[in-house]
Amino acid sequence: MLSGKFGNMVFVQRQGKTYMRSAPTRTKDSSTPRMLLNQKRFGEVMKFCGLFKSTVIPQIWNSLAVGTSGFRLFQKTNSPAFGPDGTLKDPKLLMFSKGKLALPMGIDATSSKVQNFGRVEITTIQVSWLKDGHSGGLHLKDELLVISAADGKYSAIMETGILRGNLKGSFELPQRPIAATHIYLFFNSMDHINYSESVCFEI
Repeated sequence: MLSGKFGNMVFVQRQGKTYMRSAPTRTKDSSTPRMLLNQKRFGEVMKFCGLFKSTVIPQIWNSLAVGTSGFRLFQKTNSPAFGPDGTLKDPKLLMFSKGKLALPMGIDATSSKVQNFGRVEITTIQVSWLKDGHSGGLHLKDELLVISAADGKYSAIMETGILRGNLKGSFELPQRPIAATHIYLFFNSMDHINYSESVCFEI
């Protein structure tokens, strides 16, 4: 006695008789408004992640990935920063670095701008943080790094020369992107292996 699905036919037993009927066919409509919106969002997130495929991701994220790729981990971590239509809804939700190092308590950043010979506007960032009794030894040599951002453009990772043990310092932003609106600060160990998570400041 036949029962179940065979090919595109379904066999059903009812009151001792076998009934045969065609299996229902289902087509997945990939053009519904919701699916099109999801596809657009996914495309925009992938486009953003692609900007860092040969920079931030291999330098920081590949070593963090367990059971996945650094690219996938970077994508998953930063996806919440994007709205339903794929636009960046909150730059402060972006995270360019993660790792074993701790961010110092009370880290803060302020900016000031001056004209250089009346032609070029230079942005200087002053940073400071609290002394942490749990961070000593080699961790005092951790260096502050920065990525600046403006209008969907992102600078390369820049070394500031400011060490965790300094507790404060200042640096000039790179010329690109011009008129940066946000900066992302994080620390790198002296051996360039470990990183802290990044923190965003609007300037």
